[in-house]
Amino acid sequence: MTTARLVSRCAAVGVAVFALALPSQAAAQRADLQYGRWWPAESAVDLYALTYQTRPLGPFSAGLGIFHVNDSRSLDDRTNTGGAVSLYVGATRTGLYGVGSFGIGVLHTNGNTDAHWSVGAGYRLRLLTFLAVTAEAAYRVEDQGVSGFWNLSASDRKGVAGRLSLTIGGGQRRLPAAAPTMRPVPAPAPGPGAAAVSDEAVRTAESIVESALSAMGTPYEWGGSDANGYDCSGLIQWAYGEHGVLLPRTSRDQARTGMAVDASVAALRPGDVLTFNVSGGGVSHVGLYVGDGQFIHSSSSGVRLSSLTASDPDSRWWQARWVGVRRILQ
Repeated sequence: MTTARLVSRCAAVGVAVFALALPSQAAAQRADLQYGRWWPAESAVDLYALTYQTRPLGPFSAGLGIFHVNDSRSLDDRTNTGGAVSLYVGATRTGLYGVGSFGIGVLHTNGNTDAHWSVGAGYRLRLLTFLAVTAEAAYRVEDQGVSGFWNLSASDRKGVAGRLSLTIGGGQRRLPAAAPTMRPVPAPAPGPGAAAVSDEAVRTAESIVESALSAMGTPYEWGGSDANGYDCSGLIQWAYGEHGVLLPRTSRDQARTGMAVDASVAALRPGDVLTFNVSGGGVSHVGLYVGDGQFIHSSSSGVRLSSLTASDPDSRWWQARWVGVRRILQ
């Protein structure tokens, strides 16, 4: 097989895999510049890469990038430049993740191809919005030419390798999402906590709810308040912040913001902040009421909807721990 045919085949496979993960309207995306070093058995290998990443669904994300590997210190000098596609599952901000990747480069010494694939896991520590440190271990297979890329027993270079890298990026941003369809919610019956609000506040609250719903499926990230992941108060702070309303960062502080409303479904309006006591020590969780007895929140399973009126175990669990309501917009 010629080099040109191998490159075209691998490029086709890479494009096909990446196409499956192209960003939908609610996906998050980012561009990163990375420097890292692999430590295979033979020698340390410097890696420089520029990647585009997108998270189209929950904890899954994909990356497409170009790289330069400086391996001139090894006996067979595999310094090469090429492209790779990667699939990830898990944290993109801070935490554990799994990764599988494959790519192909052109060797600087003789113009031959150097194909590789790897499967492994890593831990990412995001120091700042635009700066992260990553440690990764993977089973990595490389081969000059084609045989070992498709046939593990024929590969001339394989084994477990470790990588430490520093990544600079702009932070994931969420693409504009189409407004989700919302069922009309009747106004609450007159009574305690059902004070009238202005038309402008109603419209703004509905837009805040739509923003929160666009984050459905985003993984839970402790301390997270952007498209990389949210914790409970981070989701609400982000949704309100998208419409120019600044809220405190923590659930306890949010529980003291705005006006208190009776903790009854009849008194609720979309956009109300619901407070929960899940630890026995006061308010430790918050959610955003969306209407029809449902609220959106970021729990351990990610951003999702729960009910205040259904009789399933999950709904009963939250109903038993619901302690308050705060109306931010009036």
